[in-house]
Amino acid sequence: MKYLRCLPLILLSFSSIASERSTLTFALDNDGIFGVDQDYTNGLFFSYTSAGITPNEWTKPLSLSLWGAASLDKWEVTLGHKMYTPSDIEVETPSANDRPYAGYLHTEINYISLHPQQAQRFNITLGTTGERALSEDAQKLVHSITKSDDPLGWEYQVDDEYAGSIGYLTHLNLLRSQAVANTDWEVSNIIEVNVGNFRSDVSTGFMMRWGTDLGGNFGAATITTENPFRPGMIGASNNGWFTYAGLEGRYRFNDLTIEGDRSGVDKYAHENGQNPAIYDVTLEHVQATAVAGVAWYNQYVGAAFALTVKTPDYEEAKEKIYTTGGITFFTFF
Repeated sequence: MKYLRCLPLILLSFSSIASERSTLTFALDNDGIFGVDQDYTNGLFFSYTSAGITPNEWTKPLSLSLWGAASLDKWEVTLGHKMYTPSDIEVETPSANDRPYAGYLHTEINYISLHPQQAQRFNITLGTTGERALSEDAQKLVHSITKSDDPLGWEYQVDDEYAGSIGYLTHLNLLRSQAVANTDWEVSNIIEVNVGNFRSDVSTGFMMRWGTDLGGNFGAATITTENPFRPGMIGASNNGWFTYAGLEGRYRFNDLTIEGDRSGVDKYAHENGQNPAIYDVTLEHVQATAVAGVAWYNQYVGAAFALTVKTPDYEEAKEKIYTTGGITFFTFF
């Protein structure tokens, strides 16, 4: 009986330890797992997520505690790099009606608020495209190490432009129930809105998960091809694992990596007596993404792996679907 009376205190102490942990994350996306090098071809992300914080008068409107919930709130900073290429990177001159070369070097600042029934993230992203994004140097270096094809068309990439967006993401638990062997299964709805000159879109989708402590890691898995797992959104949980699968639809209003100016293309067309318009591609406004993955962590470290599939971002795309794989390593301290 003495141990039973102590049990709530023990559980509370575990929760406090978890909520006070900071998180360091390294994540890598790449399509090489499927033997291709095209479209969204690589993403690299380093993140620091703070320990639990107490909302102040400025951040209270961003917190689920505004509505009376006992939320766990955090700050997060991410340094990221995304890279996009056409289907044939060995062509020196632009390929008509193919995805432009583009890179995006950026910083994210996120405010995270977590609860077992809802998780949300407010986001500000600032960065640059073009030569300032250093994508050409990065891809040539990696390809020289891996003995892959040398990319020859970066002269025609999307121009230098400062770009950013603000966004809101929320996970809403629709159903969570006990399964077998101390596991649960869950169905959730994910809604996201982004506004900015980098991208603007609105999306919604549904995710199913099966595993342990789903209330404590609610919101960590997302439905996207770009950085699909966010360990900083693991809440008051010291260990757990889960598998997940999700499907999302979106309407995208603008995309700088598709519609950005390309002065290199204009110069090439002028020198060869061609119309630059033949190299334009048209944004596909209606898009869809599917994701499946697995995640595991203990009190100190964790890892996640995901496979993603998406429909084309532009109307002239040569493929009906594009695929990537993502791996994430993280540590709590």
